[in-house]
Amino acid sequence: MTRNEFLSKLADELKKNNIGEIDDIISEYDQHFAFKLADGFSEEEIAAKLGNPVLIASQFESIGDENNSRGRKAAAIIGLGLLDIFAGAFFILLSAWEAIMAAFSLCGAVIAFSLFGSISPWSLIPNMPRLAEIVFGLSLSSLSVLTAVGCIYFAAFIRQLMRSYRRFHENTIAIASGRGILPTVTISPKISSRFNRRLRTIALISLILFTTCFVLGILVSMILSGTLEFWHTWGWFGYQAVN
Repeated sequence: MTRNEFLSKLADELKKNNIGEIDDIISEYDQHFAFKLADGFSEEEIAAKLGNPVLIASQFESIGDENNSRGRKAAAIIGLGLLDIFAGAFFILLSAWEAIMAAFSLCGAVIAFSLFGSISPWSLIPNMPRLAEIVFGLSLSSLSVLTAVGCIYFAAFIRQLMRSYRRFHENTIAIASGRGILPTVTISPKISSRFNRRLRTIALISLILFTTCFVLGILVSMILSGTLEFWHTWGWFGYQAVN
C-alpha cells in the first residue's frame, strides 16, 4: 500500500466511524510517512509496519465506561504531572548545555578574529609572532565552526526529543481515555538529507583544519621561539624566560 492509498483509506474509515479531528490524525500519519521516508524506508514498508487502516481507525472510537475512563484519565494526568517535573529539569539542563556550546563557538570566533587582526581586547590575547597568530586563528575559527555545527545537531535533537515526549504525553492520556493512539515519534534529529550532508561535510573539513592548524601552530611556535616551552618565552603566564 502506498502513502496516498494508506492515508485515503484511513481517512475514509475515520469518517465512517464519525471520529473527530480527522485532519489532525491524517496530518500526524502523513508526517510519520515523511520522517520514515527520510530515514530510507519505502512507502510500502512504512504502511505495512503501521498496520491495517481499518484497525487503526477503530482504535479512535471511545470505548469503556465513562466514569472509569475519567478516573483513569485523572490518574494519568497526575502521574504525567509528576513526571513532568523531572522531564522539565532534564530539558532545562539540555538547553543550558546548548547555550554553553553556542557561547563557546562565539568565543572561539571572537578570539580568532582578534588573532587575525592582532587585536588584544583588555590584554586578554597572549603575545605571539604574526605567523603564529594566523595559524592559531585558523585553528580557532575552524573549532568555532565545528562547535556551531554541533549546536545545530544538538538543537535538532532537543526539539525532536520534546516532540517525542509530547507524543508520549498525548498517547498516555489517549490510552487512559480509551481512545486510539498516534504513531510514536523517534528521538533521532530530523534534518533533510541535503542539509545533513552539507553539515557533515562542513564538520569534517572544520575538524581537519582545526587539528592540522593546531598542531602546525604549536610547531611554528616552537620554531619561532627556539624552545619547546614557547609560552614561557613569550610571557603568556606572567613569566618570561631569560636568555
